[in-house]
Amino acid sequence: MSSRKITLLSLIGILLIIYILQLTFDSKGKIKEVKPKTPITKIEIEQTDKNHLLLEKKKESWILNSKHPANTDIADYILASLDDIKIIDTVSKSSNENELEKYGLVNPIVVTGWATDDTQVQKIYVGKTSSTGNQTYIKFADKKEILLVSGNLVIPFNLSENDLLDFTLYSIKTAEVYKVEKYNGDTDSGNLDFRFEKTGEVAEAFWSCENETVDGTKIENWLRGIEILSADKWIEEFDYFNPSTKPDITYILSAAGRDIKVRFYEDNDNSDSIICLCSEEGTFPCYIARSTYEKYLKTISDFM
Repeated sequence: MSSRKITLLSLIGILLIIYILQLTFDSKGKIKEVKPKTPITKIEIEQTDKNHLLLEKKKESWILNSKHPANTDIADYILASLDDIKIIDTVSKSSNENELEKYGLVNPIVVTGWATDDTQVQKIYVGKTSSTGNQTYIKFADKKEILLVSGNLVIPFNLSENDLLDFTLYSIKTAEVYKVEKYNGDTDSGNLDFRFEKTGEVAEAFWSCENETVDGTKIENWLRGIEILSADKWIEEFDYFNPSTKPDITYILSAAGRDIKVRFYEDNDNSDSIICLCSEEGTFPCYIARSTYEKYLKTISDFM
C-alpha cells in the first residue's frame, strides 16, 4: 500500500474519531429544560437542619411562613430556580444508598412546588454541588435517576428566614408625592392635624395648606428624610398587638398613584420602639426605632 493511501486512511480514521467524539460530547452537552406545566404559587423548603420555610405568592407579593412579607426579588429567584431546571447529564440511574451518599442526597434539601389549588407541581431533592460549584446534583421525587443540573441550587434553597424577610414598609420619591395628611389618632376628619397638597403644573408646582401659608422647601426637605421606612423587627406574636387599637398618629402619603397609610402606636412596654402598621404590607405589625418615629412628630408650624 502506498504511503499516500496510508496517509489518507489515517486522516479518515482521525476524522472518524473526531466525529464520534463530537457526537458523544454533543449528546452530553445538550441541556434539557424541565418546566412545570402549572404555575407554582407556593414553595415549601425543608432544609438539612430541619429548618422549614414556606413561601406563598399573593398577587405580586410573597408571604413567608404565613406571617410576614418576603423579599420579592429573592422569592422570585427561588421560584426561578425551581421553575426552570436545566439538566446537563444523568450521573446515575440508580438511587441506592451508595449513590445517594456519593452525590449528597442522603440528607438532601427537599423543595416542593404547589399550584394555587394545592396540587403538587414539582418536588426535588437537592444534594451537593459539583467540584466547580456551578452545578448541582439533584433527584426528582418520582424518579430514580440522579441528575447533574446547571447552577448552584444549594444557595437559593438554603437561605434563612432572616435572609428572606422584607423589612421595607414603603419606598417613595419626593418628586412623586402630591399630598400629605397627618391625623392625631385614626383618620376621622376631626383628627386631621394638617393636609399639604401640591398644585399647579409640574414646572411651577407649589405646596399649599388650607388657611395656612407653608414653605414648600421645608416640606420637601422633610419628605426626603422619610422616603423609605423600614421595620426593625416584625412582631412574631399576633396576640400581642390588636390592629383595631386606635393609633397615636396616622399619616397618609399620596405618591405615584398610591395612598400609603402609616399608623404609629406607642408601646408602653417598650420605650425604645414604636409599633407600626403600613398599608403597603397589609396587616403585618412591626417595630420601628423611636428615633425613626420622631421624624414623623411634626406640626404645621414646622413648615411655616
